[in-house]
Amino acid sequence: MKKLTSTLTIILLLVTFAFAQDKKAEKAAPAKAEKAAAVEKAAPAKAEKAAAKAEKAAPVVVDDATLTTGVKEKLGKTPSLKDAAISVAVKDGVVTLTGKVKNGGLKGVATNVSKSVKGVKKVDNQLTTEAAAKKEAAKEAAPKKEAAPKKEAAKKEATPKTK
Repeated sequence: MKKLTSTLTIILLLVTFAFAQDKKAEKAAPAKAEKAAAVEKAAPAKAEKAAAKAEKAAPVVVDDATLTTGVKEKLGKTPSLKDAAISVAVKDGVVTLTGKVKNGGLKGVATNVSKSVKGVKKVDNQLTTEAAAKKEAAKEAAPKKEAAPKKEAAKKEATPKTK
C-alpha cells in the first residue's frame, strides 16, 4: 500500500509538472511569434544596410575624364581655392595638381578636396606657394658669384712666399 501511495504521488507530481510546462509554453508562444515577426520585418532593413556597406567598401572605378571634371568642379566650389591657379591632370585614378596657391595650408585643402572625389586613388600635389615662387625668382635674379676668383685666392695661399 505504501508503494502504491508513493507511486501515485510521484505520478501526480509529474503530471502537475508537465501541465505547468505546457502553460509556460502557451504563454511564450505568442511572444516568440511576435519576436519572429519583428525579425522578419527587420531582415530587409538589415539586408539594405549590408548592401550599402558593401557598396561603400567596393572600389569605385571612374574614368579619368570624369575624375578630372569632378576634381575641377570641387576645387572651383571651394571658397578658399576659387582664386588659385590650379591645373588638374588624372591618369589611372591618380590626380596630379600643379599651379600656385597663396600658402601651404591651401595646398592641404586642395589635396583633401581632390581626395574627396569618388574614384580618386591618390593625389600627387605639386602645387607651389606664392612665397616659394618668390624665393625661387629671387634666387634666379640674384647675381651669381664666380667660382674662379675663389680658386685664384686658394692658389695664392697655397704657394709659399719667397723673400
